[in-house]
Amino acid sequence: MARCFSIPCHEVIHSPSYSKLVKSDSMGTAEERTQLTGTKETTSVTKAFLNLTVCILASALLSIPYGFDKTGWLGGILLLLCVGALVDYTLLCMGETCMKLNVFDYQEIAEISFGKFGRYLQAAVQLGLSLSLMISYQIIAADNIEGMLSPEWVKSASTWDIPLEIFLVIILTAIILIPLSTLATLKMLSYSSTVSIISICLLCISLLYFDINRIPPNSVELVSSEVYTGLSVFATGFVCHQLITPTLDSLPGEGITKRQNFHKVVHFSILVSFSFFTAVGLMGYYLCHDVTRENSCPGNILKWNLPNDGVWDKIIAKVSMAMFLVTALVAYPLEHYSCYNTICRLIYGEWGSPPTALAITLKLVTITVTTVPAMFITDVGPLVAWAGNLAAFPLGFILPLSLSLKHSRATPITSGEEEGVLQVEEGSSTSTTEVLLRGGLLVLTAVLMLVQTIGGIVSAVV
Repeated sequence: MARCFSIPCHEVIHSPSYSKLVKSDSMGTAEERTQLTGTKETTSVTKAFLNLTVCILASALLSIPYGFDKTGWLGGILLLLCVGALVDYTLLCMGETCMKLNVFDYQEIAEISFGKFGRYLQAAVQLGLSLSLMISYQIIAADNIEGMLSPEWVKSASTWDIPLEIFLVIILTAIILIPLSTLATLKMLSYSSTVSIISICLLCISLLYFDINRIPPNSVELVSSEVYTGLSVFATGFVCHQLITPTLDSLPGEGITKRQNFHKVVHFSILVSFSFFTAVGLMGYYLCHDVTRENSCPGNILKWNLPNDGVWDKIIAKVSMAMFLVTALVAYPLEHYSCYNTICRLIYGEWGSPPTALAITLKLVTITVTTVPAMFITDVGPLVAWAGNLAAFPLGFILPLSLSLKHSRATPITSGEEEGVLQVEEGSSTSTTEVLLRGGLLVLTAVLMLVQTIGGIVSAVV
């Protein structure tokens, strides 16, 4: 039998989510929820696992060798393991909070917990992460096209009045990204998972092929000095908390069954992502690291001068670039969709939307905001690192732990209703040990974020 928790009304009475906790029909129709979250009303465990894994891997896979370059091969493995375990735990905390409140929306949970400040903070860090990833996709797409062009053509383009990188970003944005982001539907973009899976497998095969056929001129490092940079890169790769609430909502079952399905999805997604991150990180690091020069691994591993002595070398390198080019071009509209919806909900409320003309204008402004920096940033590595520190850390660690602690003292109600209390289904309140653990992790992640920020500023200045 389901048990209930009491939550004082003053915590939620001023929130638009109040009606969610009282009336189930206020969640909107299935069509409305599908349109907003991009998920179906019910999704199989296997499909949820594949979607979540692909979203994790596609965000920063090409930058993982850059993180290993900053940490060393052993430091990279250990940091990846720690970040993956922490993300796994905070995802479960996030799911627990969702089920306690019976609310499956990150922004709404933040507002229930911390008022308007919580809602705006969650929206700000989510926008920061989405915009950073959109910029990185534009840079990666331009890099990969440049890598697929013949050296003679690239050399002739160097005499143009406009740099080739800027020209490619503008052309890609105008011809492909604007139509996809303004006109395409999520159903048209749903095939991106298949493309991403093929791209990821091809990347692993390519790096393995080049590693086997190449002896590095310099030894790799066990542990490197810029651990804080690698930690931020790995956080950007793993953090996917903005996707967890609709994923949990879409899973089949209720109560314990839904919780068990959610745990399976999270554990297997993190495990598979960790395996791919480790493989790509090690192979990319082994392939291009050079201890005699700084920043030998680029933020986009495919931007490195892959061996092209033989026919197969050229084919494998260019096919890998082409597949990740498609992945970046399809991933950009998905991040743009999330970014646009976050802005609309801040302005128009939960189910509101702007007029068509204003909606198109807002989309174009969002695209312009990412296009301008993409034209001038030459390497996505530092961008991914700063995104991890300033956006992924609060979104994936600090906020989920804070929300969990906020609602950890909910007390079971065995029967009936009490005045001034909302009935919220859940299994049991959080134990004292769990509260202490989450409090300690919250302090630790906040300190790490501060140290990384200071370290990044010092490195940039020096």
